Amino acid sequence: MQKKSKRILIILSIIILLMGILFLEVIYIKKNIQKNNIYQLQNKTYYEVTLKPNNYFLNNKLEANNYYIASSIESINIYFNYALKNMRKGNINYSYNITATLKSYADNGTKLIWSKDFDLKNGDNINQEESKIEENYNLDYQYYVNYVKSFQEYFNIRTENYLYVKLAIKINDKVNPYVLLTIPINENIIEISMKDNNELLENNFQNINLNKLIVLDFILIFVIWVLSKILFNKDMEKDILKKYQDIIIVIQNEPKINNNIIYLTNLRDLITIAVNNNINIFNYQNNYYSILNNTYYVYILKDI
Repeated sequence: MQKKSKRILIILSIIILLMGILFLEVIYIKKNIQKNNIYQLQNKTYYEVTLKPNNYFLNNKLEANNYYIASSIESINIYFNYALKNMRKGNINYSYNITATLKSYADNGTKLIWSKDFDLKNGDNINQEESKIEENYNLDYQYYVNYVKSFQEYFNIRTENYLYVKLAIKINDKVNPYVLLTIPINENIIEISMKDNNELLENNFQNINLNKLIVLDFILIFVIWVLSKILFNKDMEKDILKKYQDIIIVIQNEPKINNNIIYLTNLRDLITIAVNNNINIFNYQNNYYSILNNTYYVYILKDI
């Protein structure tokens, strides 16, 4: 009766543990799915270059993706046009800022020796279903050229210089989407490059941490395996012993076993040896063994 109660207690404990792990998995998955937002992004940011009055260019505005004579540039007009829409119900909490950063490098642009940040524009926290950022900024290119010249003259050095103009967007407290323009400074002819990074938006379905779920699932599998070993394997062994009780001899004294011992991990192997060779199985407490050609084949039945 005591063993039966113990077994029932083990079963109930394992069932409760399994239910607890499954419950934690459901909570974890639900929590992560709730964080997922489906965004529809529209980025139409572009720029154009305004030239100083001159006798050579008929049009004082040049479109993007060209080469420009640096000394002829009066300003760079940047049109930030960035729209974001939440395809699920619920608002987007976002803010943004536009910054310019001057950086001076030595050794052919491999070593940064100086940098300076300029805050150009800040957008307050906004909470709505659809965001639309429309900012036109007229960048005074020659101002930054003169700033770098002053730095070089002060320290009497030559450097490789770039101006980085960036629209950075914080969405639900995560800064990831941005638009970045890279503008060379103090070069005769320059090329402006523009890139954007929307990694947070491209990964709309945030990946649930599979490592945690895999660990939980392995725990489940291990617990089920232990359950089967404890509750079923021992019962099977007892059924086997009952079936072959006619060849099993229970002895009262511990036998003297020589050094020729082979320990078996499966009771059926011991039964097979005994049946095939028409020999008995001796049982002392939980030890079952047969003797064949002066070799002891031993199987130990572990108590639950």
